[in-house]
Order: sequence, then C-alpha cells, then structure tokens
Amino acid sequence: MKRRGVANIDVLPMACVGLLLVIMMIMTAPMVMSHTRTPVLVPSAHTGERKVEDDIAIAFTLDGRLFLQDQPIKKEDLAEEIQKILARDPYRLVVVRADKDVAYEEVLELLSIAKRAGAKRIACATKKK
Repeated sequence: MKRRGVANIDVLPMACVGLLLVIMMIMTAPMVMSHTRTPVLVPSAHTGERKVEDDIAIAFTLDGRLFLQDQPIKKEDLAEEIQKILARDPYRLVVVRADKDVAYEEVLELLSIAKRAGAKRIACATKKK
C-alpha cells in the first residue's frame, strides 16, 4: 500500500485576495459616502435661520473679565450657571467669545468648563474676514 501525502491548502493566495478586497473597500468608501458630489439644488427657506438669542454666550475680555449672557460672573460660578441653563434645554449651543489676544489656555479652560457643565454643543465665535 502506498502512503498518501497530507493535502495542504495554500492560504497565501486567499489572504492576498482578502487583503486586496479590504484595500479596495478602503479606497472606494470615501467616494461612496460623499454626498457633496451629487448636484442637488436645495430650496431656500427662512425657517433655517438660527436665533442667536437661544445661544448661551460666554464672553472673556482681554482684561480678564468674564460674562455669561452679558452678565458679569466669576469663573468659579460659571459651571453651575451653565448647568442651570442646560437643565431647561440640554442641546443649547454654548458660544465662547474671547478677545483675539487672550491666551489660548484661558479659552481652553472656558471650553473645558462648558464641557464639564454638560454642554453637548460648544463653539468659538469668530468674525468673517
């Protein structure tokens, strides 16, 4: 009786095909997911305008004064006051307006305070050029 050899399946070609499929999916996914290339003319509407008075405005001046909704406030009380406002509407936008010459660390601290207070939507105010 002859002894038969054990049949081995060569998995290298199968792994190469699998890797090729993964690479093709990675390359084509951004093109498939991008809807900006679809030429669509969207209608204009007046209902899409945001009301700025709904925002929670935090202002920080160059001389270090802090304001919440145009009222002076201490930095220690800021988180508590933001929490009170967000208790009524947790999805209100918190807008941090800081003088352009204020230290970056100060602005980051205000953003951090707003985040810890529970703000889900935070933005920094800028001016159009």
